[in-house]
Amino acid sequence: MASTLRRIGVSLCVPLALALTGCGMDAQTLQPYTPAEGVNSSVGSVMVRNVLIVADNTGRGVLSASVATYGDDTLTGVTGTPQKSDGSLGSPLVVTSTGLPATLAANTLTVLTDAPVRIAVTSPDMKPGLLADVTLTFAKAGPVTLVAPVLSSDEPEFQHITVG
Repeated sequence: MASTLRRIGVSLCVPLALALTGCGMDAQTLQPYTPAEGVNSSVGSVMVRNVLIVADNTGRGVLSASVATYGDDTLTGVTGTPQKSDGSLGSPLVVTSTGLPATLAANTLTVLTDAPVRIAVTSPDMKPGLLADVTLTFAKAGPVTLVAPVLSSDEPEFQHITVG
């Protein structure tokens, strides 16, 4: 009788212990996070992902981002201002683009560093390691402003992107 009660007690303790060890944990898998270096945002039906600027030390760079939408839209323009190391705003970005306005088809990923779209940005105050306020304007969804990191074009993952 005692061994039967012991077996029942052990068989109840194992599932209880497993259930209690999994509850209340603040595991990373339960928290939303961005596994990339850029920043994400959404406006209307447009999702903008992994926005960042790949730049060299001379203030020349390229806007990198992925854009998807639930409905057809058009990326009509990009503006921005880099932040200086003291947090103040620098000289506005000079945007030179090809492929804008860019038509965004519903349920299709558009990568802004892939041809025919290329958005070059320059500013004497834009330096790798700092941030830039970037506004992307869409015809239907409207503008979305993000604070994007400026990353070095010397990093191995960005060496395929020509900033000049």
